[in-house]
Amino acid sequence: MNKKGFTLIELLITILILAIIMLVAVPNVMSTIDKNKQSTYVEDAKRMITLAEYEFRRNTNIALPTNGNCTVILLRALDLSDFSEGPEGGDYDIDKSYVVIGRTGNKYVYLAALVENYDGGKRGIPLTSRSDLNKENAINKVAKDSKLNITTPTVGRILGGYRVTSIVKG
Repeated sequence: MNKKGFTLIELLITILILAIIMLVAVPNVMSTIDKNKQSTYVEDAKRMITLAEYEFRRNTNIALPTNGNCTVILLRALDLSDFSEGPEGGDYDIDKSYVVIGRTGNKYVYLAALVENYDGGKRGIPLTSRSDLNKENAINKVAKDSKLNITTPTVGRILGGYRVTSIVKG
């Protein structure tokens, strides 16, 4: 009698090997996906700074901050064509995401805060300077929910070491 096919033991061993491969592969894939999302937050924050810098230089109605002070530009005041949705599939909060343009001596310093609201949670980058966003480990700045401490900008409040003197709301 000629038996063709696999025995039960051979099938169980094959399933066991596939399960082991999945146990190793799935966490690595999930980690890679999360790192890509974190990189997207960093790149979007840098893009916000670039857009705010352009708006700051273009729009003569924006008040120039004096030494030790800053102007805040909310995300709602920027060109949002590049911000369709956040990495988690939610929307960026246009009132809690902003760029701080501070002045120290003759130099302007740019900082960004970015918040995405999704499925009852929030994720993004707390107020971070352009130089820190350009560092290799910038993805470590990405925070979630209660660890994402975003200060709402108001005139007179200190943000990033600068006193807010004006807010551009769009």
